[in-house]
Amino acid sequence: MAKFDDKAMAIARVYARAMLELAPEDARGSLCDELFALVSIVRNQAEFADFLASPMVDQEARRTVIDRALKGKISDLLLDSLQVMNRKSRLPLLPAVAQAYRQEYDHARGVVAVRVLSAVQLDEAQRRALVSKLEKLTGKTPAIEAIVDPSIVGGIIVQIGDKLLDGSVARQLEVAGRRLQERASKEIRSNKSYWA
Repeated sequence: MAKFDDKAMAIARVYARAMLELAPEDARGSLCDELFALVSIVRNQAEFADFLASPMVDQEARRTVIDRALKGKISDLLLDSLQVMNRKSRLPLLPAVAQAYRQEYDHARGVVAVRVLSAVQLDEAQRRALVSKLEKLTGKTPAIEAIVDPSIVGGIIVQIGDKLLDGSVARQLEVAGRRLQERASKEIRSNKSYWA
């Protein structure tokens, strides 16, 4: 998940909440998919991204191009939202709006996004146990993004929003090494003689 500054996310959240409120309940998920598909297209087409973000492009010209390029290919709500963002010169915030929309949509459904790093892929039993523990911890249904990262050696790292729960073997070894170093340093400073 991309990181945006607080100001960008605050503005993006306004657009995301408006879209969520205007979307029929049964279309909210498809609107989320549309947003991320559009963000992917924009990221993969640098010229289009530059066109949307450039202050040198006339607002009316951009409106016309958005209409011609996207009308009938995306929902009317998303098209209208893009036109509002265009009028307010907020189109460069589209990726932040998509991220904020997903967060708002998940919140409305009682879902929490959870990123899990493990040294090896979790099997189905481990995944079920993790989901159960996360449900108890958060009081919400976890939507898990599982990532395999062999550098953590073993254990798992769980990120829920801004909270990071690091139960990796690499982290435990780091902590143990630091404690040994602190203990050795403390004993050296205490001038104990082990050779007498």
